[in-house]
Amino acid sequence: MKQLVLGSMMMCFATMASAHGCPGEMRAIDAKVPTANLSAADMSKVKALREEGEKLHKEGKHTESMKALAEAKKLLGV
Repeated sequence: MKQLVLGSMMMCFATMASAHGCPGEMRAIDAKVPTANLSAADMSKVKALREEGEKLHKEGKHTESMKALAEAKKLLGV
């Protein structure tokens, strides 16, 4: 029983940690966008990925959100 409770708590903390990662990634993107030197097409893609990441985060799809945000950060060179 003790192992079940500990396992459940670990899963809960892992989920919460993942959920809190998304806003930090969004803040990093938001901070870099004003000074980024990208083509208009790349900047549009970054903004679309940022919006998609936020939408997925709000839907509770944190893994997918982090993937979209990571792609936006890659384009920004963050």
